Amino acid sequence: MYENRAKVVTVPPAEAVARHRCSMNALHRSTLGAIALGTLLAAGSCGRGLGSEPVSTRDPDATNGDTPIAIVGVNVVPMTSNVVLRDQTIVTRGGVIELLGPSTSTRAPDDAVVVHGNGRYVMPALIDMHVHLTGGGIDAYATAGIGTVRNMWGTSGIATMAREGEAGRWNGPRVVSASPGVDGEPPQWPGTLIVRSPNDARATVQAQAAAGWSFLKVYTRLSAESFDSVMAAARAVGIRPIGHVPLAVDLQHALDEGMRSIEHLTGYDRAVSRTRQSGTWGWVDADPSRFAALAGATARAGTWNCPTLAIYAELARQHSGADRERIIANRRRFVLELSRAGARILAGTDAGIDIVAPGASLHDELRELVAAGLTPFDALSAATTSAAEFLGRTDIGRVAVGARADVVLVRRDPLANIQHTKEIDGVILRGAWRPIRD
Repeated sequence: MYENRAKVVTVPPAEAVARHRCSMNALHRSTLGAIALGTLLAAGSCGRGLGSEPVSTRDPDATNGDTPIAIVGVNVVPMTSNVVLRDQTIVTRGGVIELLGPSTSTRAPDDAVVVHGNGRYVMPALIDMHVHLTGGGIDAYATAGIGTVRNMWGTSGIATMAREGEAGRWNGPRVVSASPGVDGEPPQWPGTLIVRSPNDARATVQAQAAAGWSFLKVYTRLSAESFDSVMAAARAVGIRPIGHVPLAVDLQHALDEGMRSIEHLTGYDRAVSRTRQSGTWGWVDADPSRFAALAGATARAGTWNCPTLAIYAELARQHSGADRERIIANRRRFVLELSRAGARILAGTDAGIDIVAPGASLHDELRELVAAGLTPFDALSAATTSAAEFLGRTDIGRVAVGARADVVLVRRDPLANIQHTKEIDGVILRGAWRPIRD
């Protein structure tokens, strides 16, 4: 296990004294009944956001995305570095973080809805990098603090959902989507794009790029020849291939051909298995002496992995107790080897196929990454800054001025214990505040 060494930025003593004096003056005035307590806290040097003590234990009701919001006196986990910023005020306006600074010097606008931090923590909204969106359950992502999802099988309905979200017509998570799966015969899922020849590959890939999908989804039953044709066509049109390493393709060949992200550790299962088995069976008889070399090759290729550990822990229940433990332990150990080698990790769940719950399962995945040996900061990075980097976005996955106003208010420090990410009291998505009440 790595040791977590998050820095803690504290408020200087002089500022703490000034804050205490301000709150005591406000309290004295309130006992005289001069004016309402809320007005006192908004006035003069003791105004909202200038070190005022919290006045309410109840968070405000939901707002729309046009309402300015100030979270006052909160601890911030920005994820731009491994620090906690103590006693900060965050102001969001128009769906963007407008201000972030010490509460002693950062004033909340008079027109803002105020959320009092009360010693709680703000972290970036999470990014689930492997989901299958369906007609129902989309709200579960928002209530779980997820601001962006990477959908792994495109449909016309998903394309519409993504466009409407970007246009601000709904306040759910932002949707980035791969194409429909590109596969060989026989098709496994509705909407599969079948490739039988190099000509099929070129036409299929060109059509997916023209359709505007962010990624090309490569799937399991492609022949070796078709895989090479698909990868060549993807390079030609500039669409990034992600997905499964086909059963007919060697892992190293997939790395050499430019797979940008590999899902579920497909391909690695056969590479580590002493008997070349795939899926969960490949991890039952895995040879750990092979892990480091494969991790190093992955890092050199620049290929990312979305291991989906939590759903595989569920799938492993189909095995006997001893085999199940080997599957879980070997997959965790391999993810740690990837991290040690410098290969990049993404947090994703495969939610939407009725095995793990949409939204909540991302918190299970973060717990699995920490169980594998990553620090809470590294695990959280896989669902924030690292995920944003893979998506080519600098405006999500962090708490910073100019970033999207997608943040989560939690009760305790997620860098101290990754399970604290589940203790959600409220979220701001696309600038709209939403309390999460038990």
